[in-house]
Amino acid sequence: MKVRYFVLSPDAGTTPEELVFRIIESGFNGIVKETCFGAIVEGEDLEVDKLAERLRKEYYYVFSKERGYPIGDKRICRAERGGGARTGFYQIEYESEFLPLLSEALKDFKIERAKNPKKVIVHPINSLILADLIERSGHQPLTMMAEIRKLVRNPEIDAPPRNITTEDVIRGLKYASIEMPSGIRGRLGVWDELIQSAEAGLIANYEYAFGCAGCTHNDVLIYLIKSKGIPFVKLNLPKTYEEARKFVEEIFSFLKTLG
Repeated sequence: MKVRYFVLSPDAGTTPEELVFRIIESGFNGIVKETCFGAIVEGEDLEVDKLAERLRKEYYYVFSKERGYPIGDKRICRAERGGGARTGFYQIEYESEFLPLLSEALKDFKIERAKNPKKVIVHPINSLILADLIERSGHQPLTMMAEIRKLVRNPEIDAPPRNITTEDVIRGLKYASIEMPSGIRGRLGVWDELIQSAEAGLIANYEYAFGCAGCTHNDVLIYLIKSKGIPFVKLNLPKTYEEARKFVEEIFSFLKTLG
């Protein structure tokens, strides 16, 4: 089972309610939940991914990324936690500021799907924008959400709320000293599989990052991507339409060289 966020650009002219109706009308066989930014869906992996591909083709202003936790999971439920923003909300809120520029840049952009898909690690590791653009090109984004999904759905693990295991912390010793807080080493341990399997990297300079990407030690990930010897590109987030067009062109040009 897979869970996905579908985020509408703020200037989309389409409401989350309309997006939910469109998903239901498409015949999607799964759970659909309306949110303030769009929708969350849960269903079989292939069906969820096909829905994302279909919505991106129909609506250039819809962006999507995987979510780690199932819909209604009590470990991150706001009612259970006593209120507060939902997990991942601040990252989506920040990235939403750039979606109008990017959706306009993508409106008439012809994207070539990869014939030989590669695994591309992103920075920030929970980025909606980078994960979405990589998937549009046919490649596989390596993100924190995908790793969290494995942990929280493993019936042999019961260590809420994040299910960081002892093994994760030990793997983190490859990247950080024992004096480093266990939370940081645990995070690096979770990233280990992503780092080891990465065939390319896509790095964006975010002024702010939240969640697992909000710590200053997140810079270690940039270092690891560069030192791994894999092809990568580093870009600044766009502030104008011209910059957005260049941002999109450079990313897809880079991804095209991968295969």
